[in-house]
Amino acid sequence: MTFQLIFPRAMKVFNIIGLLTFTLCANHALAQDLRFTQSNAIPTIVNPAFAGSSDNARISSVYRNQWASMPGSYVAMHVAHDWYNRNLNSGFGILFSNEEAGAGGLSTTRIAGQFAYEIPLGNGWRLRPALQAGLASRSIQMQELTFGDQLIRGPQVSSIEDRPSVAQHYFDFAAGMLLTGQYTWLGFSFDHLNNPNESLNPVFIDPMDVKASVHGGFRMPLIDYLHNKNHGDLVFAFNYMAQGPFDQMDLGVYYDTKPLSFGLWYQGLPFGHTIEGGADVDAVSVILGYGQENWKVGYSYDMTLSTLGLATTGGSHEIVLSYNWQTQQRGRSKSPRYLPCPVF
Repeated sequence: MTFQLIFPRAMKVFNIIGLLTFTLCANHALAQDLRFTQSNAIPTIVNPAFAGSSDNARISSVYRNQWASMPGSYVAMHVAHDWYNRNLNSGFGILFSNEEAGAGGLSTTRIAGQFAYEIPLGNGWRLRPALQAGLASRSIQMQELTFGDQLIRGPQVSSIEDRPSVAQHYFDFAAGMLLTGQYTWLGFSFDHLNNPNESLNPVFIDPMDVKASVHGGFRMPLIDYLHNKNHGDLVFAFNYMAQGPFDQMDLGVYYDTKPLSFGLWYQGLPFGHTIEGGADVDAVSVILGYGQENWKVGYSYDMTLSTLGLATTGGSHEIVLSYNWQTQQRGRSKSPRYLPCPVF
């Protein structure tokens, strides 16, 4: 009789402790925002100032499976649409994303609107300040979790514990600036400016760290002036990101030769070191893209070089689809607007 009274109470305490531990770990497991290898295919993810940065309207989607061989890998899908209004000298964008991590059904869904105003500087240079405002929802699928009583009676048995939905909703704001020329671009952006609370435990407050990014690059046409032929372009790019105690430098080079594009990215601070004293190298990414006038498809694979090892993580896969079309707008004729960034 004593055992029958004590056992349920003990399991109740065990389940509560387990749930608190999970939610606390979940708050810190994703301390850094997800980074996409082919972010140039959906540049508005990096900086809202890219919204409407070319004459054509564009809709793009990216699917990423990070560390595919590990249980509960990080899976994300982002969709972006942006366009330019000549009459307003402004670009507009819409972002939608869904990210899921872990076997516990931890998911984050976001939707955001973007506005960028374009200031012509002459000689092909443009300055674009931008703002972004969005709404996010973070939740755990409690039915996907295994509770203490299931460990005793078997995981195939439903838990006797109440498993209410756990969710957190919050507003999220960002801002950015972009300077573009005929062959060069340079920008910076700040995400989570309002430090939204993403904690899934109502007892604790876990504000998101502001994420800062500085990114840029230049395009170098490979022209054979002797025979008047263009042999494609070499594009060099970088993206430095810092969020809380974490930072990372990505360096990339592309060879664009229509309709194919080849890219190679290095992820990790070039001269940084880990706490253990080893080289701070996260991964090397290989990108292959194919595109026609209105659509593009790209695939990338990240080879893990950190202490986790490629055999453990299985690397990361990413697929991008992008479609753009010309918009008919009234107004006086202007020279076409061109963005020198790589397309993948």
